[in-house]
Amino acid sequence: MAIRKCKKCGFILATRPNLKDIDGLCTACINAENKKNIDFKKRQDWLTEYIKENKTHPKYDCLVAVSGGKDSHMIVKRLVENHGIKNLLLVNITDEFTHTQAGHFNINNLSSTFNCDMITFRCNPKTFKEKAKEGLEQKLHPLEWLEERIYDIPLEIAKNYGIKLVFYGENAEYEYGSMEDLEIFHPASNDNLKVLYLGAIYPYSIMDSLNCAAEAGFRDLDYYNEWQRHGQLESYTQIDSIGYIIGVWTKFPKFGFQRVSDMACRFVRDGILTKEQAELLIKEKDYILDPQAKRDFCRTIDITEDYFDQCVDKHANKDIVVKDINGNWRRKDLC
Repeated sequence: MAIRKCKKCGFILATRPNLKDIDGLCTACINAENKKNIDFKKRQDWLTEYIKENKTHPKYDCLVAVSGGKDSHMIVKRLVENHGIKNLLLVNITDEFTHTQAGHFNINNLSSTFNCDMITFRCNPKTFKEKAKEGLEQKLHPLEWLEERIYDIPLEIAKNYGIKLVFYGENAEYEYGSMEDLEIFHPASNDNLKVLYLGAIYPYSIMDSLNCAAEAGFRDLDYYNEWQRHGQLESYTQIDSIGYIIGVWTKFPKFGFQRVSDMACRFVRDGILTKEQAELLIKEKDYILDPQAKRDFCRTIDITEDYFDQCVDKHANKDIVVKDINGNWRRKDLC
């Protein structure tokens, strides 16, 4: 397979599902440029009025799905401070992996700082382990079931409570180039439940969310010096639990990219890195599997690390990746 890259950000083309390219530009880069033409102030004014008109629950103005991360802090802070929402119900879907000190602090900080009720939902631990193992074995997508629950459960709770408004953060399909229009409403919206992306109301960026979250007391991994992650560029995204990032890394053997590519190329679009800097970081770090995350993942779902490696080898896309002398899967064009 000939490996092509976006001429602006350097992201590998033709492997991410639903990512397109036009004249050598990936649709994520095209979307980032098109976002500059959106009148976000108009959308923010619209949201304030929309919330006033749709406060139908006697206690809660809206429900927010939260992990406790930077985006969660950004969403809640802006809804409270910019749009007059007083009573939010937060819903957090926890997982079975080892949780970090930063993760524990942030989820508690979110509730206490903004005086919010919170429901923490724990999926059946046995089912969690079974589904993670099944996803690893069958698709090399161990957290597919959990990710579906993270999106579905807040909507189920909103319906059961009779809450009409639900907020998520970024519209990931737009930010990663899988759709061409920055839609405000999630496809799950209907007459009785409106699900909105706050990342379509404000011009979403990683650094904007981080800065906003920091103002609300958010802490990253560096604060506690608790986990020096490998195969990552930073210490402030997806930091709530250790084994969870395995679900990000498993994209690499299948598609030739993981979190380093995602972050580095987004930093190019945001003007933080040059394309050349991003490509160097991708070559140096993108293939790396964090050993602590691997141990935590395998311990949690009761498998050996050797069995994990066997599952990876079974699903590796050998048109794109090849093993090096140390047994690591690497992109062929970067070896």
